[in-house]
Amino acid sequence: MALKQGWIFLFMSTAMPNPKNLSSWLELSRLQAGISKTTLSSLFSQDSKRFQDFSMECGSLFVDYSKNFIDRPIMDQLLKLAKEQSLDQAIKKISNGSPINESIPAVPYTSMRDPALPPIILEGKDIAASIRNNKFHMARICDEVRSWKWRGFSDRPITDVVTLGVGGAANGTEAVTRALKAFQTSSMNFHFIANADSESLRQLLSRLQPDSTLFIISSKSFRTQETLQNANLAKQWIESTTQAQEAKKLHFLAITAQKEAAIEFGIHEDNILPVWDWLPGRYSLWSAAGLPVALAIGMERFEQLLAGAHKMDDHFTTQPLQNNLPVILGLLSIWYINFWKATHHAVLPYTEALELLPGFVQHCLMEANGKSVDTNGNTVNYNTAPVIWGTAGTSSQHTYFQLLHQGTHTIPADFIIAISQPVSGNNRSSFIQLLAQTEALMKGDKEGNILDHEAPSHEQILPGNKPSTTILLKELSPFALGQLLALYEHIALVQSVIWNLNPFSHWGTELTKRYSSSFAYTNANELTKQAHDPSTLGLLKQYKTWKHPIDHSTDATLKQEVEENSYPFF
Repeated sequence: MALKQGWIFLFMSTAMPNPKNLSSWLELSRLQAGISKTTLSSLFSQDSKRFQDFSMECGSLFVDYSKNFIDRPIMDQLLKLAKEQSLDQAIKKISNGSPINESIPAVPYTSMRDPALPPIILEGKDIAASIRNNKFHMARICDEVRSWKWRGFSDRPITDVVTLGVGGAANGTEAVTRALKAFQTSSMNFHFIANADSESLRQLLSRLQPDSTLFIISSKSFRTQETLQNANLAKQWIESTTQAQEAKKLHFLAITAQKEAAIEFGIHEDNILPVWDWLPGRYSLWSAAGLPVALAIGMERFEQLLAGAHKMDDHFTTQPLQNNLPVILGLLSIWYINFWKATHHAVLPYTEALELLPGFVQHCLMEANGKSVDTNGNTVNYNTAPVIWGTAGTSSQHTYFQLLHQGTHTIPADFIIAISQPVSGNNRSSFIQLLAQTEALMKGDKEGNILDHEAPSHEQILPGNKPSTTILLKELSPFALGQLLALYEHIALVQSVIWNLNPFSHWGTELTKRYSSSFAYTNANELTKQAHDPSTLGLLKQYKTWKHPIDHSTDATLKQEVEENSYPFF
């Protein structure tokens, strides 16, 4: 009997609780009912130190979260919720490379930007050594390509780098390359192709020269359908131009966990950089998958990007919860998602170079926590990840911002701007627009006096009371950008711990890949055997009809094949 009780105790001690059953959750529900009756403006009038109390500086970032529906008792309860869910312990485990619990594997993503690279053992191997070797390999390639030592099959230097990848293999690198364009070398152009529709790649190739183009195939599995389709097209393009034996070695690199598959494709072993099975794709920017960034801005500046991320890692893993920026912003998201029923969150960069940042944040938060089953195997009874969306703010103010101001939804928004930029210097005009938006969202216009030359109307009344957070970057530099990206990665982890989710899985993405592979069969009989639904089969038939029109009156053989459902779909 004692042994049985011991096992029960072990189970109860390791299973994470449903957050809705915690005392802090119940108290937060009560506090939300109270503060929902007030206004953001009145919170400022009641507390002259509100801005100072609800803002924070960390390295090259300054975050103002005072325009949110919070006060000290609410923050205290959110921090209590974090402690009840053992968030502080989870952060320590992430920092030393340990599993958060038995349901979540160790994913030491912060180790890739730790300059000290202390030994971290995963499955009997020291991953620090592999990370260090990867950086050396990246540095060698960067030096050779950027110095023009690396030359194409006709002895021309590389002028264009084309990255073929999708999801984590490309999203982060493209966003960063775009953001840091002012730091790029002027001797090369950088292109990213992710779409399975090869037309975009064909159009790009029509503008490039084969003997000065370098392709980077970025695919952890090296069997991602979209990527391989484009990679084969690129290989055909090179092979149609030259019969040189070394052409593929001079024009192809691979970043993958499947070295043998890359070699079989025809890529030279020296041109293959590893990523690791333990690393989810959305963190791959910090690994060899970040090679396009390093080629664009140089390895030294890529190291600055890593240093900025490490600065945020250090803050996240050493600061107490109440002074911890990712913790505070992660808890704010919990507050709105679960207690205000806010199912959307806008990310609005007011620095044009950051226009792809919302896509990076989507990947961070929605793939990590777009889950409905917790780590105990139970279906959750609370909302999890919000729908993240947004575009560059100044160009979007005349589109969906109307809904932000006057719509019926509660949509918390992050307004992000770099105060100084490498080329244009200060960002005064955009900063004024940002300030105007956040203040207008908060205050609104209760009198309907927007148009001074017209009589007020009810339609012009704007309720205000719309929450927002403002994130300032001291400058748009690799270091500051690294801090910003790591901030959102850690917010995802905070959310996952509170909701008791595994942030490192992505079964929805994997399911689509499995379904896609079932369409590899080329005739109706084989596809029907796969038990596709009538709608899917009907669409396939329509595709075949339009793609391969057949004159039934002149080709009896084809007519028979169609009737027997043996004619190829593709």
